[in-house]
Amino acid sequence: MEIVQKHAMIDIGSNSIRLVVIGIDRDYFFEELLNFKAVARLSNYIDASENLSERGIAVLLTVLDRFQSIISRERKVTIVDVVATAAMRKAKNRDQVIARVKERTGLSVRLLSGLKEAYYGYYAIINSTFIENGISIDIGGGSTEVTMFRNRELIHAHSFPFGAVTLYQTYFASGDPQAESRLESFLKRTFSQFDWLVGQGLPVIGVGGTARNLAKIDQVRQHYPMVGLHQYTIPRERLANLTHELALIGQEARENMDGLSKDRSDIIVPASAVINMLVQMNSGETFTLSNEGLREGVFFEWMLHQRGVEKIPYVLNESIRHLRHNFNLDSSHTSYVKALAFQLLNGIIPVIVSKFSDKRMAWVLSHSADLAYIGEYVNNESSSAHTFYLLTNISINGISHHNRLALALVASFKNREKMLDFAAPYAGMASKDELKMYEMLGAVLRLAHDFDRTRQHVVDEVKVKVSKKKLLQLTAYYHDDAFFEEQAAQKHKKHLERALNLPVAIRFIKH
Repeated sequence: MEIVQKHAMIDIGSNSIRLVVIGIDRDYFFEELLNFKAVARLSNYIDASENLSERGIAVLLTVLDRFQSIISRERKVTIVDVVATAAMRKAKNRDQVIARVKERTGLSVRLLSGLKEAYYGYYAIINSTFIENGISIDIGGGSTEVTMFRNRELIHAHSFPFGAVTLYQTYFASGDPQAESRLESFLKRTFSQFDWLVGQGLPVIGVGGTARNLAKIDQVRQHYPMVGLHQYTIPRERLANLTHELALIGQEARENMDGLSKDRSDIIVPASAVINMLVQMNSGETFTLSNEGLREGVFFEWMLHQRGVEKIPYVLNESIRHLRHNFNLDSSHTSYVKALAFQLLNGIIPVIVSKFSDKRMAWVLSHSADLAYIGEYVNNESSSAHTFYLLTNISINGISHHNRLALALVASFKNREKMLDFAAPYAGMASKDELKMYEMLGAVLRLAHDFDRTRQHVVDEVKVKVSKKKLLQLTAYYHDDAFFEEQAAQKHKKHLERALNLPVAIRFIKH
């Protein structure tokens, strides 16, 4: 990717301050280049007069000096966006602090309202996940933002004036043995005042450090095989058990807990309680992590404005666009193979014995075809293995982990044995019936790939007919020379025969 400009962003939060630098090319493909975090806990420096103390200002300026130094050494940085949230909102001397930041570092700080902060979290979720209806929560150090959205449209938003750090100070810092129950009562009273947070039965999506840590802990405990936190889902009951355990064990045990950042070992207790209470009161079944939140929401707002759109129309297609660009996929070939694959699928649907709908099979085949044999970018001879590895180890926006595994198994299909070998570590993520479907779709996709073996589009059409003798007859109509297409198809038709438990005959007819 040829980077033509860079977007630097500094997020001044109540618990931490973070710098992110994103590189962008002419077609608005982008990638994160740098990501640094400093734990500042500015909310701890709000004094009795509700001002950010001199010590707190010194901490802030030291971090911003360091970040500004990094930015100044980066070439092609055209935008530096600095946003501040709850701690700065609460500080009565915020205008003076912002002025001192400008004077010392040259950075202009944009103070976000609570509702704007909530909006950016929602905006990141709808532009980076598969979730169209849900309740979002972003619990920071000094505030908690929630939204409710349906059909990807924002319906409600609110910012609560409490966060992980302030709740810890209020309920847990003194060692009160009743802290957990007192906090629970407070949260019930608070959330019950908003009917759109109660009994909606929607998935809850969390952004920010607390949500990430809960996902990390759960993945470690589940021995989760797939790489990536983004769009990882925890069932409601498991979240409740984890929240209760975090409150019961001591500080030292939390500091040594795999998946939990040491700098969050204290504030994770009230923070997880907030998330768990929202999930329970909402009566949803799951809690899902969005690894993209405030910062990404700010970036998406700028980037999509440059492209002239309000939101990404279909997030998964945007991700596929990025992957095809990054791995130099031949779009002409993949589109051609996809069309042939659907000619095959539509023809064999009458003989498919499956528990899954035609729509489900078409969805899996369509997106698998978009990314088929992406591993050729690494090595052509072992493209199947590399395809599976890439698709299970790259975070892909707009698709659940379950569906990402489906695409990986179909897009990398070589034969039944290899597919089952790939699937073995993911035993809990795909049923036997699903594996049968993936085998059939993989065999279809591989055969379609064979029909364009030379990548010269010599096969114009494939017709499918099922004879009375239960023979699947495929007729490929071609022009010019289809020698290598026929050779590959005849060699690999056995995979479709095994998947359908039917004999397959292929003939090639020249126009």
